[in-house]
Amino acid sequence: MTTLPPPLTSPPWTSRTKRLIAVVVLVVVALAVLRLSAILPIIGVGTILAYLLTPMVNFFEQRFLKLGPLARFSNRGWAVGLAYVVIITMVVVVILVVVPVLVAQLEEFGRRIPALLQSVERSLEQSLSYPLMFNGEAILINNEPFIPLDRLRQVTGVEHLSEMIQLSDFDPVQTTQSFIGSLTGPAFDFVGGALTAIINTIFLLSMMFFLMRDGAQIVERGVQLLPSLYRGDTRRLLYELGRVWHAYLRGQLTLALFMGFLAFTVATVLGLPNPLILGMISMLLEFIPSIGSGLAIFPAALLALTSQSSTFPLLEGTGFALVVIVVWAIMQNVEAYILVPRVMGGSLNLHPLAVILAILAGASLAGVLGIVLAAPVVASLRIFGQYIYGKLMDRDPFPAPVIRRDRPSPLRQRIQRVLTAAHEEWNTRIGLQIREWLSARRNNS
Repeated sequence: MTTLPPPLTSPPWTSRTKRLIAVVVLVVVALAVLRLSAILPIIGVGTILAYLLTPMVNFFEQRFLKLGPLARFSNRGWAVGLAYVVIITMVVVVILVVVPVLVAQLEEFGRRIPALLQSVERSLEQSLSYPLMFNGEAILINNEPFIPLDRLRQVTGVEHLSEMIQLSDFDPVQTTQSFIGSLTGPAFDFVGGALTAIINTIFLLSMMFFLMRDGAQIVERGVQLLPSLYRGDTRRLLYELGRVWHAYLRGQLTLALFMGFLAFTVATVLGLPNPLILGMISMLLEFIPSIGSGLAIFPAALLALTSQSSTFPLLEGTGFALVVIVVWAIMQNVEAYILVPRVMGGSLNLHPLAVILAILAGASLAGVLGIVLAAPVVASLRIFGQYIYGKLMDRDPFPAPVIRRDRPSPLRQRIQRVLTAAHEEWNTRIGLQIREWLSARRNNS
């Protein structure tokens, strides 16, 4: 006996009812996002990592698992599992080889901070203890020379500059742990301690597994839920967003790894202390667009100011710091004018001021993760705005780019003229003489 499901008896919804239900659903989703904001960081990190590892999964599925006896394992799940094996192996190697050295250098860097602060304090107090001069005469306020250090002491009520900035208890190891923890957020903080980190890791790996295995299907099913007239537009928007995020994430990761390795190498050659720490700082600061690479100069210069080069004994103190500043500035210019145009291109298409404002907004809204993702989020909003503006103005939201042919430089034009003249000279004189000589030889033979 077959039991049929009960039929639906309600009439189709009117346009007004559909709009009301759509508004209610949007409000409920917005409230849920606000209420569950604590888990958004770990979801964002998992999505980004899955996106970055997807090319590796595609390679294993389409190439590696097609070889010989591995062909019977050729499916998406096995490819994801193989990618996990590779990543976990790399993480274990890093933990066993790099982390101990990194922790030791972090502790040494922390021990250097008091001496660093004292040196900076002495230099600043010496510079600020003299009256300000204008046109060869001291500036007078209330018939007294204006001495910046005395004014600072009067305003702040402290005797030494180091008391204004409390860095004596700075712990680099604890700061690094807090930085890593802020990327995942307190998704399961109710259990506390190490168990929280274990549960967060399991949750992160599980989410990444399903995103790498079924991500394309999830997106396509979401597109199929839309009206048929807007499916093409949605696919185009996803394509444009994919270009932005693909170029930014993989380009930024490439720049971070390269600049971190370059900073480590240069610091080692110059004889700076804690080169691994300086490389790590340069790598992490690369994820702050526009201004991060410039900030990496300060820790390197401060370390050089209070130390002596281990490879060039004549370099120490202020001279060493100036050399480091010049070398780091050269590195930043090489990155800005050579690496970034080739690695990143014009993927974001954002003005530097817009990027800086986005970083400030991202820092206030989402902390470290907001700083890292500020630029691509604003670029994504620009794409949505471009689409809406095109629809409002009855224009193509994404017109084909106009290919402009750059005018050759004067040097290139001169070289072309010289080559053209040489070619004409060959044809008119040398070529003619060779042809006459060959013709004479044939006649004599």
